[in-house]
Amino acid sequence: LALVSGFDSQWQNVGKLRNKGIEVTLNTVNINKRNFSWTTDFNISFIRNELLALADGADYLLARSGFNSNFSSYDYIAQVGSAIGSMYGYVFDGVYQASDFNVGPDGGLTLKPGVPDISAHAGQTVSPGFVKYKDLDGDGVITTDDRTIIGNGQPDWYGGITNSFKIYDFDLSFMLQYSVGGDVYNAQRMYSTQSRLEMQNMLSEVADRWTATNASNKVPSAAGYVAYDVYSRFIEDGSFLRLKNITLGYTLPQTLTRKVHINNLRLYATAQNLFCLTRYSGFDPEVNMRSSNLMPAFDFGAYPKAKIFTFGAEIKF
Repeated sequence: LALVSGFDSQWQNVGKLRNKGIEVTLNTVNINKRNFSWTTDFNISFIRNELLALADGADYLLARSGFNSNFSSYDYIAQVGSAIGSMYGYVFDGVYQASDFNVGPDGGLTLKPGVPDISAHAGQTVSPGFVKYKDLDGDGVITTDDRTIIGNGQPDWYGGITNSFKIYDFDLSFMLQYSVGGDVYNAQRMYSTQSRLEMQNMLSEVADRWTATNASNKVPSAAGYVAYDVYSRFIEDGSFLRLKNITLGYTLPQTLTRKVHINNLRLYATAQNLFCLTRYSGFDPEVNMRSSNLMPAFDFGAYPKAKIFTFGAEIKF
């Protein structure tokens, strides 16, 4: 930029993104009688995006969540030809077991042919109980070149359904919200299973870690991992079904309300976020702690949605 502009940098459009999808909405009157009615509102959405180009012909753009001062790895990638904001890291392939090693005459262990070696990346000689990543480039050793897209926060489809009933002077409505297929990056789980730290509480899954008497293939040994590495073990399915709200109301007969000069009086009670069915191990699968579109569905101990109870009256004079 010219010095006379007074600026040393400027914002520019550096990419091309295509969004496309379809949304379907269905409103039905299922029953409509004098003292009983039932209506349903249903919607479902499908959306896909694709990064078409980046500045200067680059193939990808890396991003870092930086949720901890010790965490310096890139954990998101925007790659041309893929969805924006994909999660980036290693593919978890279990835990090194004793069967992965040959035992020498002196009792020393060496990896069997065809078993990838993580030693150089880990900074120590691999042994049973150490975390194992997939060797994606096939060179026999684990390096940063073995990182790949391991998830994306964009759901395959999502929407909601609302049912409304009216029975005599009572009314009832409830809304179910759903999301299917989106991933959540559980950074809190990653941080809270690093058992090398030893001076802080761990998640309960660490109790099932690999030991000489417990050949776990899910949780590495107490010192069997590379600190702050992002790998697919901590990318979880964020699908959920949530009871978003439910409302029960009662409208007093006008023969009573008009005696006190009220045209209509309705009493009601509403509850929100009563339950959420999900396999996600964190507090809430509907989470996004980063404002950047490059880093969706990031969870570092986000506070879950609160249950809210409301009681009220609607009065018309």
